[in-house]
Amino acid sequence: MTPRAARVAMWPVLLYSVWSVYSVAVYSVTAYSVAQQTFRSGVDIVRVDALVTDGRKPIAGLAAADFELRDNGVVQTIDSAALESLPLSLIFVLDTSGSVAGDKMRHMGDAVDLILEGLHADDRAALVTFSHRVWLRTPLMSDFGALRKMMSSAAAAGGTALHDAVYASLAISDVQDSRPLLVVFSDGLDNMSWMGADVVEKAARRANAVIYGVAVAADTTYRRSMSGGPIAVPQYTHGQTDFLDAIAEATGGRVLKADSTDKLPRAFDEVLREFRTRYVLTYSPRRVDTPGWHRIELKVKGRGADVRARPGYQR
Repeated sequence: MTPRAARVAMWPVLLYSVWSVYSVAVYSVTAYSVAQQTFRSGVDIVRVDALVTDGRKPIAGLAAADFELRDNGVVQTIDSAALESLPLSLIFVLDTSGSVAGDKMRHMGDAVDLILEGLHADDRAALVTFSHRVWLRTPLMSDFGALRKMMSSAAAAGGTALHDAVYASLAISDVQDSRPLLVVFSDGLDNMSWMGADVVEKAARRANAVIYGVAVAADTTYRRSMSGGPIAVPQYTHGQTDFLDAIAEATGGRVLKADSTDKLPRAFDEVLREFRTRYVLTYSPRRVDTPGWHRIELKVKGRGADVRARPGYQR
């Protein structure tokens, strides 16, 4: 084993040694096995969290019979399709590296406050922050006031371990009887993680969580409009959103882009509002007993709706 490989192998132990006993217990099963898409209840039940839109507008009022779902190419019978049928488990995964110091941190705090105000009484939230280290500030809890206090005490400094933070957050997202949502914010490229992007993406594909990324432009340039006035054009550094795009696609989420951090509250609010319009579909797989990766294909019958859902699950 190379020195770097040895350090990577030790990373979970080093990271989680500074987390609470709760976190260590959760992580004692790796993200690959803890974050399964299926759970046992006599037979396997698969849950699919799906966003259905007509262009940009969510489509409401659909029932199980309106969907066609294929599991490894075999049409399945959908048992239920409901909106907000389970409480939400929201995990904030927030960049607190040195680049977000000052007003950026204040804007991020405002965004957290706004999304917490939109949660229901039976929802829970957790706070993970990352710079060159990853910290579980609060586990999943309903005491949103305590989460706000932890957010206000976070300081911006250091590098950006984005990959590590997402991997660690996936490990605490597998919660039964809830809909796990990761809201991941970063304003730059990863420069400190032990985990490779491919490893984290594989873990995301096997997780039950939906990931929404929020990225902020690194800079803004201006061009002249047809009327002669200036138009702001947000600029993203090369590869800035590649990782967020990959993990969002792997889980059926998406990435929102903000021109600047003062737009973060609006972006966070859009994430929650959109997530509330997603359908939760369940089915019992039939005639597809082969272990391994199962590809899911989901569409709405008889109309050209856009459907965003995870591409599969591990059996």
